Amino acid sequence: MNTDNQNGKYVYCIVKAQDEQESFGNIGFQGKEVYTIKYKEFSPVVSDAIFKKYDIGDEEDIKTHTLVVNEVMKKYSVIPVAYGMVFKNKKLVEISMRSGHKAMRKAIKIVDNKVELGVKIILPKDFDGDMQKAEQCKSEFSKSLKQIAFDSKDLNLFSKRLIMNGSFLVEKDKIEAFSDEVERLTTKYDSFKVSYSGPWSPYNFVDIHILSQQRGGFR
Repeated sequence: MNTDNQNGKYVYCIVKAQDEQESFGNIGFQGKEVYTIKYKEFSPVVSDAIFKKYDIGDEEDIKTHTLVVNEVMKKYSVIPVAYGMVFKNKKLVEISMRSGHKAMRKAIKIVDNKVELGVKIILPKDFDGDMQKAEQCKSEFSKSLKQIAFDSKDLNLFSKRLIMNGSFLVEKDKIEAFSDEVERLTTKYDSFKVSYSGPWSPYNFVDIHILSQQRGGFR
């Protein structure tokens, strides 16, 4: 039988277990219902989905994955998992939950009641070369925001014009203070372009391959 035609279980993220199975509506792949499956103190958030390899170049599928996680985040702290975590059946989901249980217990302590926020600082196209001012801008952003954040990560500077690419793990009750500080610094350093994004699921602060020993979850 062609596995592409088999119905599998696609896992979007993991939350703390609730007493009752919860539905998030028909927002999954192919308009399928997204719901929880309880496993000990955790619940993977899943939908029935075609068992196939999910291509990282498929923008629509990635958009669906992100939409579901963002919807779940409105109510719960989430442990993110990698895009493409699809399993042949519920039993295999439970086996992966069992093998990743220890890592999940560690991860939930990190992400509970927190979100990820992103800040990029970009040099203008007509930048005059005053790198001392650029370094001062980067230094003040980094120092000030790290004082508010619970944790932070410096991400890849993928462009020559990008002088800061930071990801910050922020407690929910500090989001407003963090946003206010970003706004204050953006106004102070108005000659630089600042990109502020989020809230996101904390992808950069836990092992997103928590359900698989290999990159991707096709199993």
